[in-house]
Parts: sequence; structure tokens; C-alpha cells
Amino acid sequence: MKSKTLIGLVFAAFVLAGLFAACGKGGDGGAKAAATTPIDDLIKAGKPPVVVGNLFRGISPIAPTFTISVTNVCDSPISLIQGVVMFFGENGAFLPDSKKDMGYGELSPIKPGEKIELSTMTQDEKAISGKWIIKEVVYEKPSPLKNMGSIMMKWMNPNFDAEVAAAEAKK
Repeated sequence: MKSKTLIGLVFAAFVLAGLFAACGKGGDGGAKAAATTPIDDLIKAGKPPVVVGNLFRGISPIAPTFTISVTNVCDSPISLIQGVVMFFGENGAFLPDSKKDMGYGELSPIKPGEKIELSTMTQDEKAISGKWIIKEVVYEKPSPLKNMGSIMMKWMNPNFDAEVAAAEAKK
């Protein structure tokens, strides 16, 4: 019974960490922001509004914990990111039971040029590396109407299914 409780706690920690963990948000201490590109130019070029780094394994006594960096490379604030995180074993093979939905959302959006770090966990002790494949990004654009604030827009990854299939094929 204790092992089921521990597994439940680890899973709950994974969900919480994956959905809303922003450790080190704006972690460069106010250093110069990265260069940005107009969101419309990125969309026309088929590029995402964020650049996502690889997942790096840290040390945790509970379960494998991974850190990932995300940089907003567009000129609009980012308020939500959704996708799947996929983990790989020692030889680079995909670990099928480790594929999980992961998202980021916070009340204060990721500013243009800002880099943040997120953390997530997996229950698979064999996980050595991982990748977060982005499905959609919600960003803010100024309203075309004066003094009307901003409107929320969504970028959808046109290659999401192909990227997931390619990661799953790694054996």
C-alpha cells in the first residue's frame, strides 16, 4: 500500500512540476534580453515563437528530475505553452511509458526575449535525456482597436505529429 501512495505522490509532483514550474523565471537577473523577431514574420517562415532547449537530468532522491530552458524569440508576450515531453534511455531509445503532456502557464507572461527554466519529473528511472515537443503557444498581440489592450492568439505547430512520430521511432 505504501508503494502505491509513493507512486501517487510522485505522479502528483510530476504533474505540478510539469504544468506550472517556473524555477528561475527571468533567471539572468535582468541581463540584456535575447533578440526578438516579429511574431507575424516567424509564423510566415514556419518558425515557432519560442526556442526550447533539451531536457537535462538533475539529481533528485524521489524521481528523475529534468530542467529545460525556454526562450521567447518573438516580439509578443507568451502566456501559455502546451506539448508533450518524451524521455529517452541510455542508448537514445524512446521510453514509451514516459511520454507525458506538459504545459506552462503563468499569470505574468514570458516577455519578448526572456529566457526561463522549467522543471519536470518522470517515474522512469531509465530516463537519461528528454525532449519537449511544442504543440501550441498562446501569445498576446496588441488589439487593432486603440486603448483596447491585447488579444490572445494561438500558434499551432504544423509539424507536431511528425516530430512526435520521429521521437517515438528512436529505438
